[in-house]
Amino acid sequence: MEENVKLHEEAKRFARLLVSEIKLYNEAQVALGRENKDLFERLKDDIERSRKMYMERVSPKIVSATNYFYEELVKTLAGGDPSALGTDIL
Repeated sequence: MEENVKLHEEAKRFARLLVSEIKLYNEAQVALGRENKDLFERLKDDIERSRKMYMERVSPKIVSATNYFYEELVKTLAGGDPSALGTDIL
């Protein structure tokens, strides 16, 4: 059980790191994307690249049971507003 908790924590931490980097390097686009509710469209390449890294590094059983990457996109990039990601996400 403890190993499972550790895997979940690592997945959350990695998702947070990946999404924080997207935000850090694209602050102006994040602000515009939140305002226009089209974050995914504006940052599609960065989001897809980071999602791929997440899927490659995180255990498949964690990926199939959760969606920490998406949760972090909503929390960090979209400021808690899923609609700010736009309609093309996932």
